[in-house]
Amino acid sequence: MGYGIASDNRAAKRPLGIVTENSATFPDQVTFDPDTGEITDRSTQSARAERWALKSVVNRLLSGDRVSKCMVLRAPIPGRGLSQIEVHKGQTHGKAFYHGLMACGLPWVCPVCAAKIAERRRVELKQAVKNAMNQGLGVHFVTLTVPHGIGDDLHDTLSRLSVALKSMSCDGTFRRRKKQCEVEIVGFVRAQEVTYGQNGWHPHYHLIVFTKESTCGSSVIQYLYSGAWQRACVKAGLPEPHPEHGCTVQDGRFAALYVSKWGIEDEMTKANAKRGKRHGLSPWGLLRAILDGNAPEIAPEPAAALFRLYAHAFKGRRQLHWSVGLRAKLLPEQVELTDQQIVERPDDERAILLAELSTDEWKAIRRVHGQAAVLEAAERGKDELASVLYSLTASRTGSPSGCGPDASTPMPQARGRGAGALRSYCPVCHMPLAGGHCMRCNPPPGRQLPGVELDICLADIFGKKGSRRSCAEERPSD
Repeated sequence: MGYGIASDNRAAKRPLGIVTENSATFPDQVTFDPDTGEITDRSTQSARAERWALKSVVNRLLSGDRVSKCMVLRAPIPGRGLSQIEVHKGQTHGKAFYHGLMACGLPWVCPVCAAKIAERRRVELKQAVKNAMNQGLGVHFVTLTVPHGIGDDLHDTLSRLSVALKSMSCDGTFRRRKKQCEVEIVGFVRAQEVTYGQNGWHPHYHLIVFTKESTCGSSVIQYLYSGAWQRACVKAGLPEPHPEHGCTVQDGRFAALYVSKWGIEDEMTKANAKRGKRHGLSPWGLLRAILDGNAPEIAPEPAAALFRLYAHAFKGRRQLHWSVGLRAKLLPEQVELTDQQIVERPDDERAILLAELSTDEWKAIRRVHGQAAVLEAAERGKDELASVLYSLTASRTGSPSGCGPDASTPMPQARGRGAGALRSYCPVCHMPLAGGHCMRCNPPPGRQLPGVELDICLADIFGKKGSRRSCAEERPSD
């Protein structure tokens, strides 16, 4: 199956660069928690809003899969029933998060889980590279690719690539050349990545290779890996890689610009955050094309078909792999956690409980795709959170949250407007107005929340025609 993708420079004007442009996503003014892997900066809220918007697309594309229940249903507690959905606020950076929801732990297809997993893995890789350099080991960044075409079958290509990797590790010539060059490879960390462009699917590998001597140059590693990779690919039934471009090696401390901006560890774990330009679209880029509706790279319908194909092909595959014994050598004091264990841990161990959400409140939040907006309100304080929760529920069913004129507890008052002043709410989505504008339905120029307008109109893409109001009020199944 092949779909055309635009090759002009219009994409350069949009926020779709690869890792070289991600410095705009993570500016210099950031704080980083080495214990949790959390990154906080001025763009955190907009990035979080986009992740939830992309997640809503995934829920509809893969409605029968486990990922569609992630961050939707309450997490089960063995022998005790279902968890209570809660809103917490971390004390480390002041970031709010949900607790008590089911988490799928699938980094290939879930934008919400992928972000959390990537940040934790990034901490491990940073520490591993630091420890390796302190031990005097050499660090090399290796990229392995194969020729690809528009008609290639992704699932078949991935299977053959796995065979090629196993074949390369057993290559006799590779072992003899290592001995001749007196190179001792301590181990490696391997990450798999894929993009989609003019020539179809482009799966490839990134490796951080650790050698015993730091004086071992990149040219030696290139000599060892290039030939072995060519022979392994041919043996696996893949096209023969180019002797120079099929295997590229860069010094781990002085890699190309797009690596150095993130550090080589980020190139490994941030694959799904890349926004492809001349190198194609990442899987998240395909989801953005569906949200945009009129993206110059690809139309929503083929983007949806491609993402489904990608999800099927990568199901069950590991995103990050450490060679045997390497982790124990470089991270002897760290316990290895699975992806599932990572996403089930609280975002911040030092967090306080702000609110417990009722079933009606959670359904109301999901009805208008307000998950990110609620967290943003929580970060502003309990009063703001209570106000938003009331606005989502009271106008539809009276006062299910216990607030309002018919309840014993008065409706929350607006902050900063004087005693007795009440906040105004949007009649369509019931979110608080800011300066007379609804940031979801009718934002002032330049203030639209990322992905919100298009997220509400997803029904048109998936065949559910209707007005914005009817789409916003659609009751999702729980």
